[in-house]
Amino acid sequence: MICEDSPRLNILSPESEAAMLRLLLAISMFAVAHVMETNPCVAQEFRIRTTVYHHQPDVDPAIVSRSVSIFHAEKVYDHVDGLGEVTIFEPAQKRLTILNESRMVKAVINFDEIKNLLNVARHQTQEYIHDHIKSRESTSGEIATQLKFQLDPVFDIEFDAGRKQLSLNSQLINYRAQCVAPDQKQAVGTYLRFADWMARLNYVLHPYTLPPSSRIALNEELRTRDMIPTEVELQTRLEEKLHLRAEHRIHWKLDQRDRGLIHHWETLRKNKDVKRITVQEYLRNQFAHLRK
Repeated sequence: MICEDSPRLNILSPESEAAMLRLLLAISMFAVAHVMETNPCVAQEFRIRTTVYHHQPDVDPAIVSRSVSIFHAEKVYDHVDGLGEVTIFEPAQKRLTILNESRMVKAVINFDEIKNLLNVARHQTQEYIHDHIKSRESTSGEIATQLKFQLDPVFDIEFDAGRKQLSLNSQLINYRAQCVAPDQKQAVGTYLRFADWMARLNYVLHPYTLPPSSRIALNEELRTRDMIPTEVELQTRLEEKLHLRAEHRIHWKLDQRDRGLIHHWETLRKNKDVKRITVQEYLRNQFAHLRK
Protein backbone atom coordinates (compact mmCIF):
# COMPACT_ATOMS: atom_id res chain seq x y z
CA MET A 1 0.00 0.00 0.00
CA ILE A 2 2.93 2.34 0.49
CA CYS A 3 4.26 4.25 -2.48
CA GLU A 4 7.34 2.36 -3.72
CA ASP A 5 9.06 5.49 -5.01
CA SER A 6 9.42 8.58 -2.84
CA PRO A 7 7.04 8.95 0.11
CA ARG A 8 3.53 10.28 -0.35
CA LEU A 9 4.29 14.01 -0.61
CA ASN A 10 4.18 16.86 -3.11
CA ILE A 11 7.49 16.19 -4.86
CA LEU A 12 6.82 13.36 -7.30
CA SER A 13 7.19 12.97 -11.06
CA PRO A 14 6.33 12.65 -13.92
CA GLU A 15 5.06 16.17 -13.35
CA SER A 16 1.95 16.25 -15.50
CA GLU A 17 0.38 13.00 -14.31
CA ALA A 18 1.41 13.45 -10.69
CA ALA A 19 0.10 17.02 -10.59
CA MET A 20 -3.31 15.89 -11.84
CA LEU A 21 -3.47 13.04 -9.32
CA ARG A 22 -2.29 15.26 -6.48
CA LEU A 23 -5.03 17.81 -7.14
CA LEU A 24 -7.77 15.20 -7.48
CA LEU A 25 -6.72 13.31 -4.37
CA ALA A 26 -6.01 16.39 -2.29
CA ILE A 27 -9.50 17.61 -3.15
CA SER A 28 -10.90 14.22 -2.16
CA MET A 29 -9.11 14.31 1.18
CA PHE A 30 -10.09 17.91 1.85
CA ALA A 31 -13.75 17.27 1.07
CA VAL A 32 -14.27 14.23 3.23
CA ALA A 33 -12.13 15.33 6.13
CA HIS A 34 -14.68 17.83 7.45
CA VAL A 35 -17.40 15.72 9.01
CA MET A 36 -18.05 14.31 12.52
CA GLU A 37 -17.67 11.59 15.25
CA THR A 38 -19.90 9.62 17.59
CA ASN A 39 -20.54 9.68 21.32
CA PRO A 40 -21.32 6.09 22.33
CA CYS A 41 -23.84 7.30 24.89
CA VAL A 42 -25.85 9.57 22.62
CA ALA A 43 -27.51 8.58 19.36
CA GLN A 44 -27.11 11.55 17.06
CA GLU A 45 -28.62 12.19 13.66
CA PHE A 46 -27.57 15.00 11.38
CA ARG A 47 -26.31 15.66 7.86
CA ILE A 48 -23.56 17.84 6.41
CA ARG A 49 -23.48 18.93 2.77
CA THR A 50 -19.98 19.98 1.66
CA THR A 51 -18.94 21.88 -1.45
CA VAL A 52 -15.22 22.26 -2.20
CA TYR A 53 -13.85 25.09 -4.36
CA HIS A 54 -10.46 25.28 -6.04
CA HIS A 55 -9.07 28.82 -6.16
CA GLN A 56 -6.59 29.92 -8.82
CA PRO A 57 -5.26 33.39 -9.65
CA ASP A 58 -7.33 35.52 -12.04
CA VAL A 59 -10.19 33.03 -12.44
CA ASP A 60 -13.41 32.43 -10.56
CA PRO A 61 -13.31 29.61 -7.98
CA ALA A 62 -14.24 26.27 -9.51
CA ILE A 63 -16.44 23.70 -7.77
CA VAL A 64 -14.41 20.51 -7.71
CA SER A 65 -16.32 18.32 -5.26
CA ARG A 66 -19.70 17.95 -3.61
CA SER A 67 -20.34 15.43 -0.85
CA VAL A 68 -22.78 14.47 1.87
CA SER A 69 -21.99 13.04 5.29
CA ILE A 70 -24.87 11.40 7.16
CA PHE A 71 -24.62 10.61 10.87
CA HIS A 72 -26.97 7.89 12.08
CA ALA A 73 -26.99 5.05 14.66
CA GLU A 74 -23.38 5.69 15.72
CA LYS A 75 -22.14 5.43 12.13
CA VAL A 76 -21.18 7.98 9.48
CA TYR A 77 -21.89 7.54 5.78
CA ASP A 78 -19.68 9.77 3.63
CA HIS A 79 -20.54 9.97 -0.07
CA VAL A 80 -18.81 12.10 -2.73
CA ASP A 81 -21.09 12.96 -5.66
CA GLY A 82 -20.25 11.27 -8.94
CA LEU A 83 -17.85 8.63 -7.58
CA GLY A 84 -20.36 5.84 -6.91
CA GLU A 85 -18.61 5.23 -3.61
CA VAL A 86 -19.44 5.61 0.07
CA THR A 87 -17.15 5.33 3.10
CA ILE A 88 -18.85 3.98 6.23
CA PHE A 89 -17.22 4.91 9.54
CA GLU A 90 -18.00 2.59 12.46
CA PRO A 91 -16.11 3.69 15.58
CA ALA A 92 -17.68 1.04 17.80
CA GLN A 93 -16.17 -1.63 15.54
CA LYS A 94 -13.00 0.45 15.01
CA ARG A 95 -13.19 0.12 11.24
CA LEU A 96 -14.04 1.87 7.99
CA THR A 97 -15.66 0.26 4.97
CA ILE A 98 -15.16 1.62 1.46
CA LEU A 99 -18.11 0.53 -0.69
CA ASN A 100 -17.90 1.10 -4.45
CA GLU A 101 -21.26 0.55 -6.11
CA SER A 102 -20.07 1.09 -9.67
CA ARG A 103 -17.47 -1.69 -9.36
CA MET A 104 -19.49 -3.77 -6.85
CA VAL A 105 -16.58 -4.13 -4.44
CA LYS A 106 -15.95 -3.27 -0.79
CA ALA A 107 -12.78 -2.99 1.29
CA VAL A 108 -12.65 -2.99 5.08
CA ILE A 109 -9.78 -1.48 7.04
CA ASN A 110 -9.56 -1.31 10.82
CA PHE A 111 -8.00 1.41 12.94
CA ASP A 112 -4.93 -0.66 13.87
CA GLU A 113 -4.16 -1.32 10.20
CA ILE A 114 -4.33 2.40 9.50
CA LYS A 115 -1.99 3.17 12.42
CA ASN A 116 0.51 0.55 11.26
CA LEU A 117 0.51 1.86 7.71
CA LEU A 118 0.98 5.42 8.93
CA ASN A 119 3.97 4.30 11.00
CA VAL A 120 5.52 2.66 7.93
CA ALA A 121 4.87 5.75 5.83
CA ARG A 122 6.42 7.98 8.49
CA HIS A 123 9.52 5.80 8.63
CA GLN A 124 9.83 5.89 4.84
CA THR A 125 9.49 9.66 4.81
CA GLN A 126 12.12 10.07 7.51
CA GLU A 127 14.53 7.94 5.48
CA TYR A 128 13.75 10.03 2.42
CA ILE A 129 14.47 13.22 4.41
CA HIS A 130 17.75 11.74 5.62
CA ASP A 131 18.79 10.91 2.05
CA HIS A 132 18.03 14.47 0.93
CA ILE A 133 19.98 15.98 3.81
CA LYS A 134 22.98 13.84 2.82
CA SER A 135 22.66 14.94 -0.79
CA ARG A 136 24.54 18.03 -1.96
CA GLU A 137 21.87 19.05 -4.47
CA SER A 138 20.79 22.68 -4.21
CA THR A 139 17.10 21.86 -3.61
CA SER A 140 17.66 19.07 -1.09
CA GLY A 141 17.60 21.27 2.00
CA GLU A 142 14.34 22.94 0.99
CA ILE A 143 12.69 19.59 0.20
CA ALA A 144 13.80 18.15 3.54
CA THR A 145 12.43 21.17 5.39
CA GLN A 146 9.05 20.84 3.67
CA LEU A 147 8.85 17.14 4.44
CA LYS A 148 9.77 17.62 8.08
CA PHE A 149 7.09 20.26 8.50
CA GLN A 150 4.42 18.08 6.89
CA LEU A 151 5.21 15.26 9.32
CA ASP A 152 5.35 17.47 12.44
CA PRO A 153 3.75 20.85 11.71
CA VAL A 154 4.00 23.76 14.12
CA PHE A 155 1.49 26.59 13.71
CA ASP A 156 0.89 30.04 15.11
CA ILE A 157 -2.70 29.91 16.41
CA GLU A 158 -5.11 32.82 16.26
CA PHE A 159 -8.74 32.79 17.33
CA ASP A 160 -11.10 35.73 16.87
CA ALA A 161 -13.85 34.98 19.42
CA GLY A 162 -16.13 37.71 18.10
CA ARG A 163 -16.03 36.45 14.52
CA LYS A 164 -15.61 32.80 15.58
CA GLN A 165 -12.69 32.48 13.19
CA LEU A 166 -9.76 30.13 13.83
CA SER A 167 -6.44 30.42 11.96
CA LEU A 168 -3.44 28.12 11.91
CA ASN A 169 -0.53 29.95 10.27
CA SER A 170 2.90 28.93 9.03
CA GLN A 171 5.21 29.62 6.11
CA LEU A 172 4.15 26.42 4.33
CA ILE A 173 0.57 25.51 5.29
CA ASN A 174 -2.28 27.75 6.47
CA TYR A 175 -5.77 26.89 7.65
CA ARG A 176 -8.63 29.30 8.25
CA ALA A 177 -11.85 27.95 9.76
CA GLN A 178 -15.12 29.78 10.26
CA CYS A 179 -16.64 28.10 13.31
CA VAL A 180 -19.96 27.62 15.05
CA ALA A 181 -21.11 26.18 18.36
CA PRO A 182 -23.39 23.31 17.26
CA ASP A 183 -27.02 22.80 18.24
CA GLN A 184 -26.00 19.34 19.47
CA LYS A 185 -22.99 19.84 21.75
CA GLN A 186 -22.00 16.17 21.48
CA ALA A 187 -21.57 16.73 17.74
CA VAL A 188 -18.21 18.42 18.35
CA GLY A 189 -16.63 15.17 19.50
CA THR A 190 -18.52 13.23 16.86
CA TYR A 191 -17.29 15.53 14.13
CA LEU A 192 -13.67 15.61 15.19
CA ARG A 193 -13.05 11.91 15.74
CA PHE A 194 -14.41 11.17 12.29
CA ALA A 195 -12.41 14.03 10.78
CA ASP A 196 -9.24 12.65 12.39
CA TRP A 197 -9.76 9.15 11.05
CA MET A 198 -10.74 10.30 7.58
CA ALA A 199 -7.56 12.37 7.36
CA ARG A 200 -5.56 9.29 8.32
CA LEU A 201 -7.47 7.01 5.95
CA ASN A 202 -7.05 9.35 2.98
CA TYR A 203 -3.31 9.56 3.53
CA VAL A 204 -3.14 5.75 3.52
CA LEU A 205 -5.31 5.43 0.42
CA HIS A 206 -4.04 8.39 -1.59
CA PRO A 207 -0.24 8.70 -1.70
CA TYR A 208 -0.18 12.29 -2.97
CA THR A 209 -2.20 13.99 -0.24
CA LEU A 210 -0.77 15.88 2.69
CA PRO A 211 0.04 13.81 5.79
CA PRO A 212 -2.78 13.94 8.35
CA SER A 213 -0.84 15.88 11.00
CA SER A 214 -1.89 19.34 9.79
CA ARG A 215 -5.58 18.52 9.66
CA ILE A 216 -5.43 16.81 13.05
CA ALA A 217 -3.76 19.93 14.49
CA LEU A 218 -6.71 21.99 13.26
CA ASN A 219 -9.12 19.48 14.81
CA GLU A 220 -7.36 19.75 18.17
CA GLU A 221 -7.78 23.53 18.18
CA LEU A 222 -11.48 23.13 17.34
CA ARG A 223 -11.80 20.59 20.15
CA THR A 224 -10.44 22.97 22.76
CA ARG A 225 -13.08 25.55 21.75
CA ASP A 226 -16.08 23.19 21.36
CA MET A 227 -16.52 24.38 17.77
CA ILE A 228 -17.16 22.80 14.39
CA PRO A 229 -16.37 24.50 11.06
CA THR A 230 -18.90 25.86 8.62
CA GLU A 231 -16.09 26.84 6.23
CA VAL A 232 -12.47 25.69 6.01
CA GLU A 233 -9.83 27.24 3.78
CA LEU A 234 -6.51 25.52 3.11
CA GLN A 235 -3.53 27.19 1.44
CA THR A 236 -0.14 25.57 0.90
CA ARG A 237 3.15 27.07 -0.21
CA LEU A 238 4.87 23.80 -0.97
CA GLU A 239 6.45 22.92 -4.31
CA GLU A 240 2.99 23.15 -5.84
CA LYS A 241 0.78 25.82 -4.32
CA LEU A 242 -2.77 24.78 -3.46
CA HIS A 243 -5.79 26.84 -2.41
CA LEU A 244 -8.98 24.98 -1.46
CA ARG A 245 -12.10 26.15 0.36
CA ALA A 246 -14.84 23.90 1.74
CA GLU A 247 -18.31 25.15 2.66
CA HIS A 248 -20.36 23.00 5.06
CA ARG A 249 -24.12 23.18 5.46
CA ILE A 250 -25.27 21.41 8.60
CA HIS A 251 -28.79 19.98 8.91
CA TRP A 252 -29.67 18.77 12.39
CA LYS A 253 -32.46 16.43 11.28
CA LEU A 254 -32.42 13.63 8.72
CA ASP A 255 -35.12 13.43 6.06
CA GLN A 256 -36.60 10.51 4.13
CA ARG A 257 -33.98 10.82 1.41
CA ASP A 258 -31.20 10.44 3.98
CA ARG A 259 -32.85 7.34 5.46
CA GLY A 260 -33.37 5.94 1.99
CA LEU A 261 -29.67 6.36 1.19
CA ILE A 262 -28.65 4.66 4.43
CA HIS A 263 -30.99 1.73 3.69
CA HIS A 264 -29.60 1.47 0.15
CA TRP A 265 -25.97 1.45 1.30
CA GLU A 266 -26.58 -1.05 4.09
CA THR A 267 -28.47 -3.35 1.71
CA LEU A 268 -25.67 -3.05 -0.82
CA ARG A 269 -23.03 -3.80 1.81
CA LYS A 270 -24.80 -7.09 2.64
CA ASN A 271 -25.33 -8.00 -1.02
CA LYS A 272 -23.52 -11.26 -1.83
CA ASP A 273 -22.73 -9.95 -5.30
CA VAL A 274 -20.52 -7.24 -3.78
CA LYS A 275 -17.04 -8.71 -3.69
CA ARG A 276 -14.88 -8.08 -0.63
CA ILE A 277 -11.33 -7.15 -1.63
CA THR A 278 -8.23 -6.18 0.31
CA VAL A 279 -7.22 -2.57 0.69
CA GLN A 280 -4.18 -3.36 -1.48
CA GLU A 281 -6.51 -4.54 -4.26
CA TYR A 282 -8.67 -1.46 -3.79
CA LEU A 283 -5.62 0.78 -4.24
CA ARG A 284 -4.55 -0.99 -7.41
CA ASN A 285 -8.07 -0.63 -8.81
CA GLN A 286 -8.26 3.02 -7.74
CA PHE A 287 -5.10 4.10 -9.53
CA ALA A 288 -5.87 2.06 -12.61
CA HIS A 289 -9.25 3.83 -12.77
CA LEU A 290 -7.69 7.32 -12.29
CA ARG A 291 -5.20 6.79 -15.10
CA LYS A 292 -7.84 5.81 -17.66
